[in-house]
Amino acid sequence: MRVAHISDCYLPRTGGIELQVRGLSQAQLAAGESPEIITATPAARGKAQIPGETDNGVPIHRLAVDLPAGLPISPYFGGRLRDLLLDTADVVHVHGGLVSVFAWPALRTAVKAGLPAVVSVHSVWAGWSRAFAAADLVSNWRQWPVLWTAVSDVAADPLRKALGGHGEVRVLHNGIDLDGWRPPPTTNPDPDEIVIVSVARLAVRKRGLALIDILERARAKIPAGQKVRAVLIGDGPDRSRIERTLERRNMQWVECVGWQDHDQIRAHYERASIYISPSRLESFGIAALEARTYGLPVIALEDSGTNEFIHDGVEGLLEPDDEGLVDAIYRLSTDSLLRNRIAEHNRTIEPAFGWKSIVSKANDCYTAAEQLRAASRT
Repeated sequence: MRVAHISDCYLPRTGGIELQVRGLSQAQLAAGESPEIITATPAARGKAQIPGETDNGVPIHRLAVDLPAGLPISPYFGGRLRDLLLDTADVVHVHGGLVSVFAWPALRTAVKAGLPAVVSVHSVWAGWSRAFAAADLVSNWRQWPVLWTAVSDVAADPLRKALGGHGEVRVLHNGIDLDGWRPPPTTNPDPDEIVIVSVARLAVRKRGLALIDILERARAKIPAGQKVRAVLIGDGPDRSRIERTLERRNMQWVECVGWQDHDQIRAHYERASIYISPSRLESFGIAALEARTYGLPVIALEDSGTNEFIHDGVEGLLEPDDEGLVDAIYRLSTDSLLRNRIAEHNRTIEPAFGWKSIVSKANDCYTAAEQLRAASRT
């Protein structure tokens, strides 16, 4: 099957949607499918397109223009995109967030071209459901023969509200390379030191400053004799504010190490005791799933998308609010039996989010999209 993945952003950008689109397309290629990427992201600074570009065998079509900062904004979501889709795709898979200035117009183009279409919503629309529903008055988008999906039930619920019963919303989870995140036979954590790790883009939405407050309050509850260290992995617009806050509060035991590749992250996990995700609007939590697969107990908010794979007391601790996150850090830091029991479960029980499973579920969605498109023609 020829699958055209449409996304505002793609490599060289390295956010959550970009890496998920890459992972799914690579897995589909390995499974014998014929995926292609269509994106508004320029190939490099000063170079919008590279003719014949591929990513490990997956063709990339960049309908991009050379804009400052490589912004993924493109005017080519009309006839040029339509011709490309009709030439390369049996089914179109659109990947969108809350604001997707290329993907959403591209979806309209795919629908008008008569192609089966699947949409994956990768963000939590939360209070925006009514605004999306109101947009139906202009575009009539709720009547389109499109199969709607979201990466978790947390992300699916606002989409269902926006659709207002006009269509089914399936959950098509994100995936990871399970082999790549499986822990080694032995790890080398310091038994006398608790190491707390978090991986996230350092932006307001990910609540990095709130995490500093949570860590500070948890450190105050943990006995002074217990060694504690925290490592924040990631970069973003909030990094300088976070680093200034840490310096002002004399929190030298918390380190911001910036962006890290997977090998570097795994090296941190080898010495880590706990993973924490403080984000409220987490649609899924890929980094948390990777940490859980590696064997780390995960602390997160119970109403975030991490509840797709973290169950309270099993793979980690789920809490209702920040005070609960503080208490969870204290519990796992001071109760080695609880911490070791969860870690042992995570090391030995593999989660059901490997790429082979996700590719199979995506194919089911493509079949359903073809049926929707066929039914719309009768």
